[in-house]
Amino acid sequence: MRRLWASLVGVLALAAGQAVAAAPGSVNNPIVVRMKRGSDSVRLAGVLRQNRDCCSYRFKARAGQTLNWSVSGPAIRVTMTYPDGRIDGPGLPAAIPLPADGAYVFRVSPNLMADGAFGRFVLKFRIPPR
Repeated sequence: MRRLWASLVGVLALAAGQAVAAAPGSVNNPIVVRMKRGSDSVRLAGVLRQNRDCCSYRFKARAGQTLNWSVSGPAIRVTMTYPDGRIDGPGLPAAIPLPADGAYVFRVSPNLMADGAFGRFVLKFRIPPR
């Protein structure tokens, strides 16, 4: 009986751990963005769905670079987390100076105050060398 109970507890703990694991693109597990060698831009596609945590993108940059971004698709809100943990947004300019070396997280979420907040989107990043 104890073995059965221990096995059951182990299975429940494993299931709970899997439930806690963050989906790719969620706040806790951003999608890592890498640009092809020799390129300073990338095109990312995603889908915003109701009650689903999506779409965070992590990229590395150097102090003095600028993130130029554009998006097409549904009504969105965007935020960015800087290497020091500071968060800017919602709503960001199309050209964002990057003040520090390190990893940044750019988050796209549906604008729930607008019609047409869900669906496919295309996000474009360009980070020219300094």
